Amino acid sequence: MNTINSSASEHYSKASAAFLADLKVSSKSVATYNQYAQVLGVFGEWLSEKMATSEQNSSAETQLTPLVISEYKQALAARGIKTNSILHYLIELRSFFKWAVENGLYAEQPVTKSLLPKTEQVKHDIPTLDEIKLLLSGKQPLYARHSTVQRNKAIIILFIQSGIRVSELCNLRIKDLDFENRTVDINNGKGDKARSAPMPPLAQKALKDYFDKRKREHKPVLAALSPSAYVFVGEDENKPLTRQAVTKLVSGYVRRLTGHKGIGAHDLRHAAASVWDDKGANIREVQKALGHSNVETTEKVYVQILDRKKAASNISKLFS
Repeated sequence: MNTINSSASEHYSKASAAFLADLKVSSKSVATYNQYAQVLGVFGEWLSEKMATSEQNSSAETQLTPLVISEYKQALAARGIKTNSILHYLIELRSFFKWAVENGLYAEQPVTKSLLPKTEQVKHDIPTLDEIKLLLSGKQPLYARHSTVQRNKAIIILFIQSGIRVSELCNLRIKDLDFENRTVDINNGKGDKARSAPMPPLAQKALKDYFDKRKREHKPVLAALSPSAYVFVGEDENKPLTRQAVTKLVSGYVRRLTGHKGIGAHDLRHAAASVWDDKGANIREVQKALGHSNVETTEKVYVQILDRKKAASNISKLFS
């Protein structure tokens, strides 16, 4: 029986720490580890608060049942957490408890399938094709900082032409860029799956211009960047840009250049699908380049952004 008593928080803390330690020595990526650490940490804090404010005697036992998880689910909703994020939290909690049950740390799985909310359809806001062309034109935004403009331009163009995720871009190293085959090797993508993303000539040029500038400004001047060096860095050459930094710079760059407010880094991944669709790529090619496990995911996520008018026109041609 899973219980909440005076030592429940301590037991959960030890169990989650053991899980994370096991995760770290497995083949899981740093991004996956950090995601689990965050989700487990949030639940642990809520569990501690629940115990501290409980009207029950601290030695009394309350089963850690689906009802408790339901309370947590309601608490997340009350904080304004979106449905899809709650689903993400509960899925990762469910994975943790499955591991904990298998390893004898808990007796029962409290996160039942019935507690998982249905995926909420998300409406995507992406740049128009004209705005995308402007972003790819190489034109610089007004008041762009000279020290970062080459880097930021390379980030924007790589997002649009490769369709990689924000976390994947942050973790890229020089050795992951295959200029000969025009691909970006993603070794620790979502679900820890490896794949290759496209790196067309425009993205290659933007990256090379950025690297040249980075080498010239390094003291002493570098002849070449180390293969293990991160592709996109800030003031510290040894640390990659954070997700927050990338999201902020993308939003500002797009707004200043196109006037389109509210565009984030992930929206440019959607923009990549829009460009590929405009170029005639089929859904299977889009699926592989984006790293989706199945084509249904690609269809569900991108059905809102693919060119409906062109699709209708193509269907009409079938009857000509």
